[in-house]
Amino acid sequence: MIRILAALVLAVAVTAPALAADRVVRLTIDGRPVDRNGGSAVLHNGIVYADVIDLVKSFNGLVTFQGPALVVTISGVTATFTTGSRTAKVGDGSVVMRGAAFLREREMFVPLDTFVNRLTTAKVRLNRDRSQADILVNLSVQN
Repeated sequence: MIRILAALVLAVAVTAPALAADRVVRLTIDGRPVDRNGGSAVLHNGIVYADVIDLVKSFNGLVTFQGPALVVTISGVTATFTTGSRTAKVGDGSVVMRGAAFLREREMFVPLDTFVNRLTTAKVRLNRDRSQADILVNLSVQN
């Protein structure tokens, strides 16, 4: 029992700094927050990542779970993201992402720019310190 407790304490000690090092990024779509509580996007290892499920909901897409992978379809474009992999399958090809997809509190996060640029016609705009990311779907509204 003591070994199990020691292993649990060690696991928490190792993973807690990694989670603490991530900084929450405010994420909006055409000026509206993606979620009320925040946490849909994080700055992780210098890259802005976003929660796949929140993005799929925002774009009225479909997601299916296939083991460690999520298969996402938005407006006829299908992509497969796999936890721990920097390669995403998009359509008939593949894309090397800036960073690997990862799990954070049981949610998959992928690089925001890859998701938006490859699956949608929207654009991503980051502020200078990367504390806010804006997804611009209706560019005519923003101009």
